[in-house]
This record gives sequence, structure tokens and C-alpha cells, in this order.
Amino acid sequence: MKINPKLKKIAFQAIKEGGKVLKKYFRKTIKIYSKKDLSLVTKADFESEKVMIKIIKKNFPFHNILAEESGGKVGGDFTWVIDPLDGTNNYVMGFPFFSVSLALVFKRRPILGIIYNPITDELYFAEENKGAYLNGKKIRVNAINKPSRALLLFDRGKNQYEGLKILTKLSPFIRTIRVFGGVLSVCQVSSGKAEAFFCLKPAYYDYAAGAFIAKEASAKTTDFTGKEYGEHSPNLIIANVKLHKKLLKLIKNI
Repeated sequence: MKINPKLKKIAFQAIKEGGKVLKKYFRKTIKIYSKKDLSLVTKADFESEKVMIKIIKKNFPFHNILAEESGGKVGGDFTWVIDPLDGTNNYVMGFPFFSVSLALVFKRRPILGIIYNPITDELYFAEENKGAYLNGKKIRVNAINKPSRALLLFDRGKNQYEGLKILTKLSPFIRTIRVFGGVLSVCQVSSGKAEAFFCLKPAYYDYAAGAFIAKEASAKTTDFTGKEYGEHSPNLIIANVKLHKKLLKLIKNI
């Protein structure tokens, strides 16, 4: 599908403006709230999302929007999937490992993905069938295919207990494991800095852009049964094709 240049222009504009909000409040004293699931949300989350939605709605008033804080749904021809602050725990602790995440979905199929860390000024971008990029330079997963040589990144998602149980069982077979949280972990795999990532019960607004960027960077992105990752996937695992196959086998044997 040939993508209208205006779609890309507005996507970049929205994510950069969302990033400006996060940078403005970073390491400042701001109000922090707890959601029902005990996850955190801040003024920065709300303001970033509001700015992004305003830009998108002004230019594409009839497009659907699914956003973490204000909700919505995937449907119609085009849906913008927004996480205005992915990595809120890191953000409130002053740890600069967080991002704005934006995916454009056409008839339930991602066609654009952008993830931006406004502190490091790293922007990951992918367009359908055109590869993945970090600040304009093409990226791809690395070729390490042995679990014993792999750095595995993990996000607890919505099921921390089960995730930790799997980590415990996997750890004897993996070189090392890190838990940074957030979709930037996926970007480390996409750019070859880490070998694999997994998450249980991933929210679609958290990983729509990241999984798409990873796929365009030649990663395999599926649930634990090997089914391609999508809106309703119960879990997510990302790695290069050969390593992915081996990790799936290990998980199935747990």
C-alpha cells in the first residue's frame, strides 16, 4: 500500500509534539495518580495524549483513535494507536528510558510505526515493506541464534506473576536477562542491541508500533503459540527467526 505523505507528516508532527510535553515535565515535580490496576499515570501522560489527538483530529477528523488514557477502539479504515508515555514508572523515577509510541493501522493492519525518546532524541520509524530506521539509519535484528548467547528483555505486562515464573524457568538457558520495561526494550531488539523480548498480556497501545517496527527490522513477532502478534494477542515474543523458534520451544516445554 502506498502511504499518503500527509499521513507520515502528521504522524511525525504528533509524536514530536507529544515528546516535547514529556521533556518539559521530566524530572520536575508533577502530580502522580494510581489507576485501578495500580499502574501510574501523570499530568505528562494526559497532556501528551491531548496534544497528539488534537493534531490528528485536526487533519483527519474521521479517523479512529485508540489511546491509552482516553480509550477508543480499532475500526474503520484508519486507526491511530497512541501511547503518550510508555514507561511511566521510569519517567517518574527520572530514568530516561521511556517514549511516545504511535502506530497507524489500516483495516487492522499496521502500516506506520514511530517510537520517540525525547531525552536521547532517538526516533525509531517503520513503514510497511520499507524497513525500519533509527534517526534515518536502517536497522535490523542481529543474527545471534543461540539462547545461551542471548540478552533477553522482559516487560511484566498485565501478568507479572506468570511472567516472572517463565523468566525463572528460562534463565538457565539464557545468557542474561534485563527488565527495563516499555516498548523501548523492543527497539533494542529491532536495532540489534539485544536479542529477544517477551511480555505477557500486552496492551495493544503499548506494543502496536514496537512490534511493527520489529517486524520491519526482520524480527519474528508472535504470541507463544507462534501466531502473528495482533490486537488481541495474549502474549508477545520477539526475536530473529532462528532464535524465536528456539525460545518458543523452551517456553512450550515450561
